[in-house]
Amino acid sequence: MFALRAISIFGVVLLPLLAAATAWPLQSRIEERTDSKAESKANEKEKWAKSKAAKRTVWNLDGGVFFATDGHLPNGSCFRISGQMNAPDFFEGLRRVDSEEGTSYYLRNQLVTEYPEEVQIVLHLLDFPCTLDLRDTVVRPPITREMMATLRLNFFWKQGVHLRPVEGSKRNTVEVRRIGTFAAGPAADEELARRYEWSYTFTVNSENVPLTNNLVLVIEDEEHKIAARVAARL
Repeated sequence: MFALRAISIFGVVLLPLLAAATAWPLQSRIEERTDSKAESKANEKEKWAKSKAAKRTVWNLDGGVFFATDGHLPNGSCFRISGQMNAPDFFEGLRRVDSEEGTSYYLRNQLVTEYPEEVQIVLHLLDFPCTLDLRDTVVRPPITREMMATLRLNFFWKQGVHLRPVEGSKRNTVEVRRIGTFAAGPAADEELARRYEWSYTFTVNSENVPLTNNLVLVIEDEEHKIAARVAARL
């Protein structure tokens, strides 16, 4: 950017005339007008700089962090995974502030830099169509309990492009619910494959982990191939 400069292009012509004249009020008025213009430009520049520096974006993290993605298995089965990362008394009132200086986190107006000792993960895995295109008539196999027993869930903390396993995690609860259908009658119940939704809760160790880290969830099949990957990003 070019610096603002208050220059009068008439100064060279007027100075000789003013030196020979006695019209001091005229000279005074010219100087006041020039100084006022320069001051006005300086004030505008200062206001613009302050407004630019004050520009920021605030994100409300009440209720925790939500995530969702789709996955698939080698046999053609598909599923949707969704969930939430939360912690009692931590995410309520937590704000993320993005500015030109970087990203900061504030909990009830106090600067925080790390997660609490533990975070809770609620995870739902739903037997889901591979596509929503109604012209696709391929019947995909349902996800059974036996197939779920072969899947493995891994937790990682991600900083930039670097992944590191979490230091500790445990499964707290599990619930299986059959997905309802619009079909009616015993015949329909026998002909349609049963499909389910699995719900889990986990506790993940997050002590001394910076808030700039993301929690990554990776689901692998029995051959250690990635079936789904999603991140809980603050």
